[in-house]
Amino acid sequence: MGRSLKGRFWDILVLLALLAGLVAMHQSNKPLVKRLNFIAFDYYNRIFPRDTNAPRIMPENGIDGVVIVDIDEASLQHKGQFPWPRVIVADLVDKLAEMQPKSIAFDIVFAEEDWTSPGKIAELIEGRQGSGDLNLSVLRNLPDHDDILAETIRKAGNVVTSFVGSEQQIPSIPVKTVRLFNAGVSPAPEDFLFATGNFATTIDRLASAAAGNGSFTLRPESDGVIRRMPMLIAGPGKDGMVDVYPSLPLEALRVALGRRVVTVTSSKEPSSEGYGITDLKLGDYHIPIDQNGHILVYYSGHHPERYIPAWEVLDGKVAPEKIKNKIVMIGTSAEGLKDMRSSPLDKIVPGVEIHAEILEQILAGQHLERSEYFDLTELVTMIGAGLLMILLAPFVGTAALASLGFLILTGVSGASLYMYQQSGMLIDPVYPAIVTLTMFMAAAILSNLRTEHEKRFYREAFGHYISEELMKEVLASPEKLALGGEERELSVMFTDVRNFTSIAETMPPDALIKMMNDFLTPMTSAIMAQRGTIDKYMGDAIMAFWNAPVDVADHPRRACLVALEMLGQLDGVNEQIKKDAKKQKRDFRRLDMGIGLSTGLCSVGNMGSKQRFAYSAIGDSVNLAARLEGQTKTYKLPILLGAQTAEAADDLALLEIDLLTVKGRTEPERIFTLLGDADYAATPKFQSLKKAHDDMLKQYRAGAFKKARDILKDKCVSKAPKHLAEFYAMYLERIENYIKNPPQNWTGVYVATGK
Repeated sequence: MGRSLKGRFWDILVLLALLAGLVAMHQSNKPLVKRLNFIAFDYYNRIFPRDTNAPRIMPENGIDGVVIVDIDEASLQHKGQFPWPRVIVADLVDKLAEMQPKSIAFDIVFAEEDWTSPGKIAELIEGRQGSGDLNLSVLRNLPDHDDILAETIRKAGNVVTSFVGSEQQIPSIPVKTVRLFNAGVSPAPEDFLFATGNFATTIDRLASAAAGNGSFTLRPESDGVIRRMPMLIAGPGKDGMVDVYPSLPLEALRVALGRRVVTVTSSKEPSSEGYGITDLKLGDYHIPIDQNGHILVYYSGHHPERYIPAWEVLDGKVAPEKIKNKIVMIGTSAEGLKDMRSSPLDKIVPGVEIHAEILEQILAGQHLERSEYFDLTELVTMIGAGLLMILLAPFVGTAALASLGFLILTGVSGASLYMYQQSGMLIDPVYPAIVTLTMFMAAAILSNLRTEHEKRFYREAFGHYISEELMKEVLASPEKLALGGEERELSVMFTDVRNFTSIAETMPPDALIKMMNDFLTPMTSAIMAQRGTIDKYMGDAIMAFWNAPVDVADHPRRACLVALEMLGQLDGVNEQIKKDAKKQKRDFRRLDMGIGLSTGLCSVGNMGSKQRFAYSAIGDSVNLAARLEGQTKTYKLPILLGAQTAEAADDLALLEIDLLTVKGRTEPERIFTLLGDADYAATPKFQSLKKAHDDMLKQYRAGAFKKARDILKDKCVSKAPKHLAEFYAMYLERIENYIKNPPQNWTGVYVATGK
């Protein structure tokens, strides 16, 4: 059974408080929300892992995928413990280079010089035995292992070395081999990036010989799982300045593409593009990142075919086609080398595989996206679901509410999963589902507590809105309160005070209320004097209509006369406001207004809920009137009206001003402005202006913009009243622009971009 809002006030209050608490928890307890996100998104990744067979989005660049050269346990057994002498590493690079990969990236930091170099061994021996041994001289003259590796790296021309953020106090600055171009106007990207105070870096001899140098810093979440990686990292640079460095996957891709520049865009002001780091571009690849420069890793899971043991490369057992045109990542899966991580798909995964996964998802254009706007989407969803439960709980039974809750849960979960599967968008279904379930349970409990008071609720609630006689009929036949209405031709008016917000900000509350009463009273009187119906007041705005609930034969004309009367009343209103301002010793701000009029079929009747409704109108004509009121600011005119209104009031002083497509419509509307009543329309002055104006408009719509401009300048401006000056200036500016930049396929239609 239906139940009234009044009788359910406390129930609604409790539910609203509960919803507010759940929303506050969502906003304040970010670790909890993030943990719930992890549960949902990890599950999605497990059931829908990234497709490793997906085609690359830019095959023309020749990159044939990613392969990992793994320093695994078998490689350690074949070649000895790690770190290997740099000559072995040089041999590995040399053999890989012969097979023509696109790039070779080390997920290993060579932070110290090779102590197995002959010169280093000579120093050790000399420290123990003295320098008289001739063999020491021979050792010193042998090639240094780091020099050999550096020369091999330089010769290969496509090797990427690495560095990593470190908590240790290591005064080391990475070699920077890439130019980062900041496409944002402000500020610098480092203002938003994950920053580290120190780096463990590859020695300069090797890094300087490389074609690239990138960070393999990985940032596990609170549960130790790697779900994202900083594609850019801020850290110490030269001369004590903060610098920005690329990640290892980004550098590996850059070198593979033969590019020198990575473009990053940042913004300090929230906009449609976002806040913080808003774009990262390498060549033709747009890499989706969050505002702090992190990429979300879209895991495909462990695939042994990605891996090639390093010892097989060194022993020449690898077919060249397994390496050719690929990006090669050199890393380790050996347990003792401490590069094991956790992912949503695998509890233990080599760190190098995460870098390979990132490269694969970039090459395939398969990304996960978690925009800051998704938080707003989830917030709106949970508030909307909660409010829907609150609004319907008083009027429907528990079974219907349960069905609604099920539909919401199914819809939210299905939409979230669909967006993940189709677009990689991460929209949390868990917390909105928790809100929906909690609100349902609370509403069901309250509903059961209140069921016995239904009839008393009806009488108490409806007695405030209808007469006692009607109440008896309602109790006998509740269906008489059902929503109803009819379709009628209405003339609809919207009015709005110009710059009301800025005016209101300068006034104390009591003065503001008096000013609005002084304004609305004569405007309301003007409407009612012409048999209009006040639909609603919306702050400083009025919505009114004619021809309902009673017939008004000449309603378009009456609406026009009211618009003129309102403008005529403004001077008196402003005089009163000026006097009040003087008394209160504050600045006077003149009130001006815009008026939109439209005539057409509308639905009109009692609208609202079963318990509370208002006599109102809806329909296309209502929307058009509202849009026309908004366009009065664009056209610098106080009154705009649609064609149907103008045609029914053609004895008044009307000028057609444009063929306009308002926002929300696809078909253009002839729009007019109203200058005066029938007496003014008959004057020679207006007739002369109308002829010149119509001639100008005819040339304008025919695309003869120069002729239109000449008529406007020579005839219209001189004949027009003062309040048309801004309108004609606007029109002249538009025509001059069309002369300079002739529009294509001109139809005479102007499309409004704003309301």
